[in-house]
Amino acid sequence: MDVRPGGEWNYLMRHEKYGEFRNRIRYRQVVRPERLQYTHDSGVDGDPSAFEVTVLFEMQGKKTKVTMRSVFRTVAEMEKVKGYGAIEGGIQTLERLANWLVDRT
Repeated sequence: MDVRPGGEWNYLMRHEKYGEFRNRIRYRQVVRPERLQYTHDSGVDGDPSAFEVTVLFEMQGKKTKVTMRSVFRTVAEMEKVKGYGAIEGGIQTLERLANWLVDRT
């Protein structure tokens, strides 16, 4: 994971029902500690299913509020991603992050 403007993160997601999905994150903006902006696609240049993501980190006392905003090219593309369980997967990922952070404080 190369978290810097122009850096990439390539990974493989597995879903018991839908199989394997190649993913690529291409970081466009990294502003520590407040913002990440990146393009999420399948690792293929010109991927029509690519979408843009902005992640904001906002300090609230001893806690951090994380806001993620994804922008898809079409409603159909968004619905397709939702159909794969992306919302549930995102919630699980953020829960794992929260647990990981608790273990380190």
